[in-house]
Amino acid sequence: MTTTHQYSDCSFCGGTVKEEHTDLDYRYRGNLYIFQNVPAGVCQQCGEKYLTADVAKRIEQKIKTNERWEKTIPVPVEDFSEVSFV
Repeated sequence: MTTTHQYSDCSFCGGTVKEEHTDLDYRYRGNLYIFQNVPAGVCQQCGEKYLTADVAKRIEQKIKTNERWEKTIPVPVEDFSEVSFV
């Protein structure tokens, strides 16, 4: 049985929020985690993502249990602290 969550309008721009499966970048204690196919409310205007409490708890459990991940990928990082924006 599949149920959909009813989301309110976007709290940032007022756009319509619809449930979709989306990718989610999640930062925790200096680490970047990428979750794919996450059921979330996505604003159709600005792209803001909203999670239900159940989905958010499942994400936190996955990160905190240090379980083996399906895959890992290298992520390029650039430090702009020395760049002048004059």
